Amino acid sequence: MFLKFTYLISLNQFIIFFSRACSEPNRDYPRWDFDRICKESWKLLGTGKIQCENIVYPIVDFDECDKAYIHYIIEHPDESIKMGVKF
Repeated sequence: MFLKFTYLISLNQFIIFFSRACSEPNRDYPRWDFDRICKESWKLLGTGKIQCENIVYPIVDFDECDKAYIHYIIEHPDESIKMGVKF
């Protein structure tokens, strides 16, 4: 039996996008290095092109963070992007 590994490999190549921009070299390095990503991100935030008021929601007290984590991160991830904790 002859296996066509090139055929299998070409079908199983995935492109995954994620927010960990600080791992270099990233896919677009050296055109997009960490410094350029930071500068452009701050420019977008500073000019109001990206609204960021509700990115960190909810912000909970440290004593309640275990219950809030279960609710917002595990049970209802659609209700929160990032959860903040007050110390």
